[in-house]
Amino acid sequence: MAGMTVGELAEAVGGTVWGPDDVVITGAASVTEATPGDVVLAESAKYLAAAEKSRASAVVAADGSCGRKPTIRVADPRRAFAEILRRLASQPKPPRPGIDPSCRVGARLTCGDGAAVGYGCWIGDDVTIGERTAIHPFVYLGDGVRIGADSVIYPRVVIYQESELGSRVTVHAGTVIGSDGFGYLQVGNELHKVPQIGKVIIEDDVEIGANVTIDRAKTGATRIGRGTKIDNQVQIAHNAKVGSGCVIVAQAGLSGSVELGNGVTIAGQVGIKEHVRIGDGAVVGGQAGVFGDLPAGGTYSGFPARPHREHLRAQAAFLRLPETQKAVVALQKEVDRLKRRLTKLGGDEIEPESE
Repeated sequence: MAGMTVGELAEAVGGTVWGPDDVVITGAASVTEATPGDVVLAESAKYLAAAEKSRASAVVAADGSCGRKPTIRVADPRRAFAEILRRLASQPKPPRPGIDPSCRVGARLTCGDGAAVGYGCWIGDDVTIGERTAIHPFVYLGDGVRIGADSVIYPRVVIYQESELGSRVTVHAGTVIGSDGFGYLQVGNELHKVPQIGKVIIEDDVEIGANVTIDRAKTGATRIGRGTKIDNQVQIAHNAKVGSGCVIVAQAGLSGSVELGNGVTIAGQVGIKEHVRIGDGAVVGGQAGVFGDLPAGGTYSGFPARPHREHLRAQAAFLRLPETQKAVVALQKEVDRLKRRLTKLGGDEIEPESE
C-alpha cells in the first residue's frame, strides 16, 4: 500500500496537524494492535494516553489534543477516522472500463461512459448500466435489469430480470436479487407454486452485504429504501418494504410484506413475521421474534418482541425461577402442615375467604 502522509489525511478530513505532517501512514489499527505506519483513534484523554504508548505512527483525536506523536485534530474524531479508513482501504481491483470480450452480451445493452464489465459476465437483453458503474467478474444480469451510475457489483452476484438498482449501490459477492418469492397454494396435500411476477427496486446509496437474498414481489415490487445498509446473510422476502436509512444486521429474516419505516435498526438473527409493520426509528435487539406491529421510536427485544425494559424484567424474573420454585414448595409444605394441625385440633378444612 502506497499510503498517505499525515498532512494529506488531515486535509482529507478537514483537520489540522500537531507535529510533523510528512509521516507516511499505510494502515489503521486499534491501539493494542498498532504497528509503525498505522494511525489510531483516540476519542478521549484516556485513549490518547494509550495511543501515545502504542507503536502507532499517528493519532486521530479531538481539537486541542497534543502529544509526542503526530496528531490529526478534528471536531469529530470517530467520523474522521471512518473517512481515513475509507481512504486507506484495500478494495478489489475494479475491471477496466469497457466490456471484457469474454462476456455474453444480449441485445440492446445501454452502457454509460466509464462503465466496466469484467471477465465472464452474462448480460441479458435490454440491460442498462450507468456511468462509471463497475461489474466485477462472473456476474449475471437478467433481461431488463437497470443499474444506476457509480455502483459496484462484486463477483458472482445474480440479479434476476427486471430488477432495478439506483446510483451508488454496492452489492457484495454471492448476493441474489430478484429470485422468486416463497409463495405456494395448498390444494389438498399438494403445494402449487404461485407465480411471482413482480420485481425488486433498490434505491440510491444502498449497500448490500455478501450472500444476501432479496426476493421479487408476487406483484408490484419488493423495495429497499435510499441509504439502507444490509449486512451479510440477510433474507428479505417478497413484497417487503424497507424504508430509507435502515440497518439490517447479519442473519436477520424479513417475511413477506413486512414493512420497515425509516431509520429502523434490525439486529442480528431477528425474525419478523409476515405483514408486520415496524415504525420509524425503532430498534429491534438481536434474536428477537417479531409477531406483531411495533410502534415508532421504541427499543424492543425478546421472543416475542416487547419493549426492551419489559423484556429485561421478564428475564430477571426467569433467572429467579429456581429460588421462586423453592419458596413456593416451602410455602405449600407449610400450608399442608397447618392443615394437618387444624385437623388434629378438630377444625374443619380451611374455607376460602370471601372477596
